[in-house]
Amino acid sequence: MAIKAIIFDIDGVLADSRQAVVENTKQLLAEFGFSAKHSEVEKMSSAHSAESVLIALLPQLKNEDALLRRMLARLSKITVANLHLVKPTPLAALLPDLKRKYLLAAASNRKSSAMMVLEKLGIEKEFAVVMTSSDAPPKPDPKMILLALERLNVNADEAVFVGDNDEDVEAGRRAGVRTIKIDGTDEDECLLFLSDFLPAC
Repeated sequence: MAIKAIIFDIDGVLADSRQAVVENTKQLLAEFGFSAKHSEVEKMSSAHSAESVLIALLPQLKNEDALLRRMLARLSKITVANLHLVKPTPLAALLPDLKRKYLLAAASNRKSSAMMVLEKLGIEKEFAVVMTSSDAPPKPDPKMILLALERLNVNADEAVFVGDNDEDVEAGRRAGVRTIKIDGTDEDECLLFLSDFLPAC
């Protein structure tokens, strides 16, 4: 079956946001009087939704919903202030070329900040569909990928999902789409991906 669509995770694939996410989380914890090891913040911030990161770092938040909501609201503002720390990956620059051949979608565990990141990188117009954890449960749940397929009007075997972590791989597998795991900040991995989908590059 010919591939008609490519669905991209955002963080780690199109956006090098590692520094920003870690700084956002550390700043938030400090403002609310908490702390966590840098390594723990870095590990959790690479794949999960903001809510699951905070609960993993501060398990007591499971029983303090009001505090969790305040922290998430504050995190949204910190994220906006630190958008300058988010950088495009090599794949981001090739989206216009990919769009000429494929339908493009994004599927991110972010919520409102997903569109902020795409706009900051200047790539928001390349996507026919953008799905976030405001639309469906966060990955590894496959629902946002399934919703993207539905809105693109393509079958699972006509699409590819590109992610950078095990949660993405699991979500893609459960959605029934071919899934490619790459580090979008690694130029060699990006070139290998593009050799399959844009062989003229």
